[in-house]
Amino acid sequence: MWKTGYKLLQLFYPRLCLLCGRMLIETERQLCLHCLCDLSRTYYHKRPDHPMQKLYAGIPQIRNVTAFLFFEQKGTAQTLLHSIKYYGNKRLAEQLGRMASLEIEPYGFFQDIDVLIPVPLHPQRERKRGYNQSEWIARGMASATRRQIRCDILHRRVATATQTRMSRYERHLNVEKIFGIADAQALAGKHVLLIDDVVTTGATSIACIEALTAIPDIRISVFALAVVPS
Repeated sequence: MWKTGYKLLQLFYPRLCLLCGRMLIETERQLCLHCLCDLSRTYYHKRPDHPMQKLYAGIPQIRNVTAFLFFEQKGTAQTLLHSIKYYGNKRLAEQLGRMASLEIEPYGFFQDIDVLIPVPLHPQRERKRGYNQSEWIARGMASATRRQIRCDILHRRVATATQTRMSRYERHLNVEKIFGIADAQALAGKHVLLIDDVVTTGATSIACIEALTAIPDIRISVFALAVVPS
């Protein structure tokens, strides 16, 4: 009976794929199977050396670095990230975080990760947006990997200007020393995974890493849902 009601609901209020506009079937969520398979994946987790690693070269605490998708102007990842960041689509962030984890986990990326740390928003911006998109990506990853999320240790002390139109140098100045640590001992000796939505120059994640390195014996890996090709 419920299937009949579901089909009638879809007839008048169809769920459409965010990318291609096709009607979704019962088992599909936000994206159709065709578009899911056609996403611009980086496959960095399969490569021993890739361009994103260069952003974090010279940081001794870094262990692994990867991104799930390529972010290109007017590309599929841009459409998805805009839906997440500007249209309140936190469930899409969770779905993509889970999907990314299931794809990269068999390659050992999460093997000794202890804690997931989403890049924090300033409280003022988080209240305005209603949620932190990186935290919802982390929630999806946690559901797939059974890792703990900590949002109470790394915090943003300064509300910075948007970096969309900034140069590489301006981005680094914009986030310099804006993150702080609330409880260093809670992560002492741990391997943490820093989770960001999109990496362009690495300025924000590097600023987070600079704060995290105050924690004794910490090891850090980095995951971004999307990366701008270098």
